[in-house]
Amino acid sequence: HTSMPEKTEDGQFLCGDCKRAFSTIGALGGHKRFCDAGTWRCGWCACKHSECSGKGPGPDGPKTLCSACSSRYKNGSTGPPEISESGKFVCEACQRQFDSIGALGGH
Repeated sequence: HTSMPEKTEDGQFLCGDCKRAFSTIGALGGHKRFCDAGTWRCGWCACKHSECSGKGPGPDGPKTLCSACSSRYKNGSTGPPEISESGKFVCEACQRQFDSIGALGGH
């Protein structure tokens, strides 16, 4: 049995790990099943969960890569995309550079 979660001044339920607030206890419960307190990083590009559109499988197991890197993995890539000296993601096929891994994935 667990104790009642903390509440904010305006009555919202607070996640004890990441401090995110929810209007219902059910929403908090759904969130807590997946909350990692902001520590998760993609195994290839090191982006945070808040910076990507989801998690996917990689060579180290389920939910170890962001969705963009996971898509690359499923299509045969064996590692993260190359990053240029200017910090842009480089397409292996045509060498075009992109500001985000999502943009590279869409290319």
